[in-house]
Amino acid sequence: MARNNVLQWRDGRGWLVLSGGYLPDSDVRAQTIGHIDADGSVAYVSFGSNAESTEILMNDMQDLGAPPGYFVDVLSEDDDTIRAKLGEAGLIVVESGANSADMRSALMGAAVEGMQTAFENGAIILLEGKSASVFGAWLLLETGEIRQGIGWLSQMFVLPGVTEVALSEEGREALKEEASALAVGIGEGSALALGPDGEVEPWGEGRVTIALGRSFTAAT
Repeated sequence: MARNNVLQWRDGRGWLVLSGGYLPDSDVRAQTIGHIDADGSVAYVSFGSNAESTEILMNDMQDLGAPPGYFVDVLSEDDDTIRAKLGEAGLIVVESGANSADMRSALMGAAVEGMQTAFENGAIILLEGKSASVFGAWLLLETGEIRQGIGWLSQMFVLPGVTEVALSEEGREALKEEASALAVGIGEGSALALGPDGEVEPWGEGRVTIALGRSFTAAT
């Protein structure tokens, strides 16, 4: 795990960008594009039913100067194709889906394996909205239930759209159930960018807050 004094995340040569949700006036997407290698391509993860919104996302990214891109439908394409298309990307964009549990199920396996290959090779992973929450150690569902997340972020809940995590119902609920965790709230239009050398940077509007569970202990 890469780390700073408190946060820990998956090792890799790339950047992991956790966005609280898209806002038109935010520069999070533009900052992400600025970190792509010159010869990198862009993979846009689609969940089948959100293909139209993913196309709108791709058009916006290209208007901001992103390199040519392609869709990866993690619900309909075969595992080998998913791994190959994601593994060769210089930027992978996963937009917010309607249901966190369904997104987690769709990404587990081939999609996460392809993303890991790309990330190890220096790709940028942009996770917008609910997709950012899926990559935590734990996932707070819309129903209030807590499930295991994909685990790229150690000891962590990611709460997109939450600007004051210590005061929020979501933050209190998460840390009550997992006292050894920390909760990261990321407002819309903001992002927490985690770099390969331990960089921790607030992007966009910078509305990022952290609350620690009563039993949280940073790993050494």
